[in-house]
Amino acid sequence: MKAILLYYRVRFITDNTIVRLKGFFFMKRIKLINRIFYCIFLLGFLLFIASGFIFSTVDKVTPADRRTIEVVKPEDTRYIGDDTIEYYIKIRASAGNNKALAFVSRHQEVEVYVGENLIYYIKAHSSIYGTTTGTNYTIVNIPPYTTDITVRLTNVYAGHKIRGTTFEYGDETKLIKELIAKSLLSAVLSSFIIIVGFGMIILWIFCRKRIAQTQALFYFGIFAMIIGAWALNETDIATILVEDRKIGSLIGYVLIMMIPIPFMQAEKNFFQIGKSVVNNILCAVYAATSVILLVCHMTGVWEFKNSVYIIHMMLVMSLVYFCTVLIKRVRIKGFDRKVKANIIGAAALGISMIVDLIAYYKGMQQTDVIGKLGILVFIIVLGYESISEVYEKIKEGQKVDFYKEMAVTDTMTGVYNRFAFEEWEHETSDYEGYSIVTFDLNNLKWCNDNLGHAAGDAYIQASARIIKEIFGRHGKCYRIGGDEFCTVINQKSQKFDNSRHVKQLRELEKYVEEELEIKGLNVQIACGYAEYDIKTDKNFEDTRSRADKKMYESKRRLKRE
Repeated sequence: MKAILLYYRVRFITDNTIVRLKGFFFMKRIKLINRIFYCIFLLGFLLFIASGFIFSTVDKVTPADRRTIEVVKPEDTRYIGDDTIEYYIKIRASAGNNKALAFVSRHQEVEVYVGENLIYYIKAHSSIYGTTTGTNYTIVNIPPYTTDITVRLTNVYAGHKIRGTTFEYGDETKLIKELIAKSLLSAVLSSFIIIVGFGMIILWIFCRKRIAQTQALFYFGIFAMIIGAWALNETDIATILVEDRKIGSLIGYVLIMMIPIPFMQAEKNFFQIGKSVVNNILCAVYAATSVILLVCHMTGVWEFKNSVYIIHMMLVMSLVYFCTVLIKRVRIKGFDRKVKANIIGAAALGISMIVDLIAYYKGMQQTDVIGKLGILVFIIVLGYESISEVYEKIKEGQKVDFYKEMAVTDTMTGVYNRFAFEEWEHETSDYEGYSIVTFDLNNLKWCNDNLGHAAGDAYIQASARIIKEIFGRHGKCYRIGGDEFCTVINQKSQKFDNSRHVKQLRELEKYVEEELEIKGLNVQIACGYAEYDIKTDKNFEDTRSRADKKMYESKRRLKRE
């Protein structure tokens, strides 16, 4: 008979545990799915709005829209020495005041003449921020009835190849609108890269204390934000918004110098390499080189324009390191999921980097969209893998937390068990300000003998629920025996009024009888209360003993009523 009862008892506990485990993970999964759907919806909405700025059209016509913009080919182009190029441009005379000539200059002084009159210029001057004029998208308002224009571009830095340019002529308002329209996609992509990086850092902040080995997420976020900011700074929109292009140029160089270290650290942590002498040495070299180059630029000894090839070498070396780590990983673990993701990311990033470097050294126009798409693919692929890894660790952590909770939880009632109470006593050294309420159920034996163990279990569960509801707001509730419970209360911050809570307990006892619908069951929960007294109590067990004495007095009094 005892064996049968033990079997059903174990089965009940096991089934209850499984149900709670499924419920626990189901709720966690629902919350996670809700958050994912919310983020996807928000991201989709932002992209939808951004696409509207690019592809949406309205039936609106302004005077500027009726005016044409034409590409103007110079009548004559002359090279003056090794660093100056001069363009002679003929245009149709116009009586309008809103005509403009637009062109791009890169690290060049600019002079624009109408006849012999200088109407526009950009001059370089030396400061701690550099000598360069930066990259300028120049829009020069042309006086009415002008037919002849001379544009002179002079390299700020001697010895560099003269970079030519192209000219557009037309309504100034329309020129600006078309410039914004052409570079908006590139600006949106750059901004999206920054947002993705920021999201990774926020995720890392929330996960780092609970989950180990999430640094890859942090470094990928830093890398994405830096490279996104650099890409945004390179767009034509930035040349209009940031008027001081010397500062814009300085920002670009500093940002690109900052890319290699978080990139390498991200890969190191992504593959969980641990200590790496090569990685540490390269990062130290990059950091020292960046500081030296910045000091040289500020002092005018060697400005970034002249030392940019060193920065490009740093980028190439970090990409080589990335490929080396990838090859090593393949040798150790083969073509696993991480390797495949990195191969896709490396291909996208490598192509993007090569295209941008070729464009830079060949003096070609910016390859905004191609480069940023490659960067975006890399960030999304590697970011997705990092986030997936964090999600898996969160699920593992949830399982660990659940089993830890189960180890200290009474499966029948849901309150903490005796082991949890003893663990609290062991871990707590100072009981000053603590008090305890102990509980015992009257008539439980009579209930088991006359109404059955199912009724007795229902009695225990209902009693635990109301004890937790009334006293659990002030401390932790424990089941320390078959029908014995206690609540440990910390009164350091707020005084506890036991008599008021006992009155609430007596009121709820009546409702328990009605809820259980068990005829003849007289619900009575005896309780006793004691505060830790440093003068009389050697430990907290002495406090509990004093509470038990009062509880037994309550038990006898309730039976007499």
